[in-house]
Amino acid sequence: MEEQAVIEAVQLSPEYIAGLAVLATVGLVAMWGLFWRAVANSRENIMDILRSPSFFKTVTVMGVIAATVVLSLAGRLEGNITGAILSGIAGYVLGQLSNKSDTDK
Repeated sequence: MEEQAVIEAVQLSPEYIAGLAVLATVGLVAMWGLFWRAVANSRENIMDILRSPSFFKTVTVMGVIAATVVLSLAGRLEGNITGAILSGIAGYVLGQLSNKSDTDK
């Protein structure tokens, strides 16, 4: 009986999940708008930025974080799984920063 109560408490309406997805999309669009504004203000070549491997890494990390947050808030991912995904991303990003600082020395 207790398991059934837990399962019922986790189920969310499709409208709520769609709202979370829209919120994540709006956040990503706002971040992209700020990114392109910064690119325009820096007067750098846009093609060089788009060809950069770090650009694709950034896009991937942002997408995974947005999807993880939406799925977690929608109750589709448990807290420990969400924590594992986000800590893996943090480790990846910090590892990339560490490798860059090692090559600078």
